[in-house]
Amino acid sequence: MNKWVIIAVVSVAVVVAATVLYFGLTQKGKELPTSVEYVGGRYNVTLSFFNDSGQIDYGHIDYVDETGNHSEMYFEPQMRTGLDWIRNNTVENATFLCWWDYGHMVKGYAERNVIGRNPSHEWIEMVPEGWRSHVIEFDSNDKLVDVAKALTTSNSTETMQIMEKYSATYIVVYEGDMTKLGWIYRIAGVEPSTYIYQAQNSSYAPNEEGRQTMIVRLLDNRDTGFTLVYQDTVMKVYKKN
Repeated sequence: MNKWVIIAVVSVAVVVAATVLYFGLTQKGKELPTSVEYVGGRYNVTLSFFNDSGQIDYGHIDYVDETGNHSEMYFEPQMRTGLDWIRNNTVENATFLCWWDYGHMVKGYAERNVIGRNPSHEWIEMVPEGWRSHVIEFDSNDKLVDVAKALTTSNSTETMQIMEKYSATYIVVYEGDMTKLGWIYRIAGVEPSTYIYQAQNSSYAPNEEGRQTMIVRLLDNRDTGFTLVYQDTVMKVYKKN
């Protein structure tokens, strides 16, 4: 075969391979990381940040803990100050109750135990469709339902009992939880329309009955039965009395 033909074939193969690699890395319309930060710490954390429309609005977290390697496609930069507080101001063996979205942040970055950090097989549909194929870790459905019930009950004693079941002493809530109320209520086994309504701007807000559920009271810091130990503009941390 003519050497120029061989070179042409090889060149085409390289271009094809590079194209496949590029689109594999930029799937879902995302660009390559804007920046990568090695954090280190107990779990050898690396953060990758992505830039959408000129603003860094989300990140990935990779770390290695007692159970192996973990790569989570969601790290909320706005929660970082609160996560730093957790790592520096709570005992190392503390366990936190939070919605699973933030579980890898609390476990990997803040170096604290969590009740759950992954969806269950039964509720994979709540993960954005473009990300579902990347979910490789799952928690038990019982654990996910327990967390949902702890957050949606109107009885703080029930929340405390669920926390005691998992030896948890802290709760983390984030302002973004308001956009997830429908899923959280649904997983807890209650009809979302009983607790939330659709506002004029198509967003959802709790009605009067919804305002009595624990997650809304925690977000509002209102009659929680827990001690508020940290807050900033986006998240709150409570401790069980």
